[in-house]
Amino acid sequence: MHDENLNQHIDGLRDELIKAVQDCVQFKSVKDMDHVSPGAPFGPGIRDCLEWTLSLGEQLGFEVKNIDGYAGQIEMGSGELLGILGHLDVVPEGDGWSVPPYSGTIKEGRIYGRGALDDKGPTLAALFAMKALKDANIPLKKKIRLILGTDEESGWEDMDYYKTKEDIPVQGFAPDAEFPLIHAEKGIFHLELSKQFNPLPHLIRIQGGERANVVPDSCQVVLKGFTREELARKLSQYTFPEGVTGDLESLSGAEEEGLVLIFKGVGAHGSLPQKGKNAVLYALQFLAGLDLSQEEAELITWLNNRPGTGFFGEGFNIAFADEPSGKLSLNLGIMDLNPQGLRFVIDIRYPVTFQGDQILKPVAACGQEIGLEMKVLTHQKAHHVPKDSPLVTSLLKAYSDVTGLEGYAFAIGGGTYAKVLPQGVAFGPLLPGEPEVIHCPDEYMAIDSLILACKVYAQAILNLAGE
Repeated sequence: MHDENLNQHIDGLRDELIKAVQDCVQFKSVKDMDHVSPGAPFGPGIRDCLEWTLSLGEQLGFEVKNIDGYAGQIEMGSGELLGILGHLDVVPEGDGWSVPPYSGTIKEGRIYGRGALDDKGPTLAALFAMKALKDANIPLKKKIRLILGTDEESGWEDMDYYKTKEDIPVQGFAPDAEFPLIHAEKGIFHLELSKQFNPLPHLIRIQGGERANVVPDSCQVVLKGFTREELARKLSQYTFPEGVTGDLESLSGAEEEGLVLIFKGVGAHGSLPQKGKNAVLYALQFLAGLDLSQEEAELITWLNNRPGTGFFGEGFNIAFADEPSGKLSLNLGIMDLNPQGLRFVIDIRYPVTFQGDQILKPVAACGQEIGLEMKVLTHQKAHHVPKDSPLVTSLLKAYSDVTGLEGYAFAIGGGTYAKVLPQGVAFGPLLPGEPEVIHCPDEYMAIDSLILACKVYAQAILNLAGE
């Protein structure tokens, strides 16, 4: 039953929710393993943000618990658990912002800041949905538990620890993707390929990317054995696509190490490499046209042919696809070539009906062609909840009733905390047609979308847990 009364309560909480998102965005909750301490396993920024959010939950009248700084939970009601899994950690801000990235600036009806959309805005929308249900005195037959994660953007160590301390809800949703609803999530590998070698004659350094799950927007190359004029001419003759540039750094003290080239591309989420322009790949393509040694030329050719070919695994002979979840994707997220050797990390999202070994064996075989060792850094198995399950149908009904839009379930390459729950799906907050700005400069959440998400989440909780 759609509850209009609930919407009125949420409209009354509008200013409070906006202010909470602004305040939460002001915490630079980026993982900082150089400054860990008891209660701050991922650094002080994440700890402070977690403590602040739990304190807000307490002020709103809920039971709260801090699980040793690894996660938090905010609860209402009693009975069987219904889980809502959000996260408070964010990826590094990166460059290219028009407003300070941790300001929570409001302009043109949007809240700007790293984490506004991924995932502080939606997590707080779920919290305020709980508040509206509480204020409306609506009886619930389940215990609603909002779980606050703190390591979603990295290795999910928070959830590994959480599972050792608390019961995991069987059923629930993660407000950390898009509407209408995501019922299938591809498996995710982060694979490191590396080898050691002696210093090369010309290639001193190729460095780009900070995270496997982000398309690198810049890449630095240091070269020896070329004149400035020669490289300047090569760059001027080279045709880069729109949005991609290659420039020689101006003279600096490091000149004796070599000439520095900076390639700039367009960042994007690693699950959608085709939406970005990978600066590392354009650097490698440019380098293929230079007069390098045989060893260097073979290395660059391999890199261009393997990780550098296609967005869907073509270069590694793993261009798989299936009906529930579509095509495999592959992103070259981190590149580090230096005088000691080569190391790079790829992010692979594989379809839900495939097994991990079907991915690992071909990639390892390709790596062996040039003596690279492969190491699995992380692996999240694929996850799939049937479209006709009560969870999916209840949530889609809430979405349609509140928004008036058609509800349907689909699959993604992104990995959300929905995978933590045996029956978990990703649900909002991005509406169909809204731009995908997570992990991008000027990340924002539209205020009207924030309020609408809050209303959908409140109705969803009612559909799943109402008496």
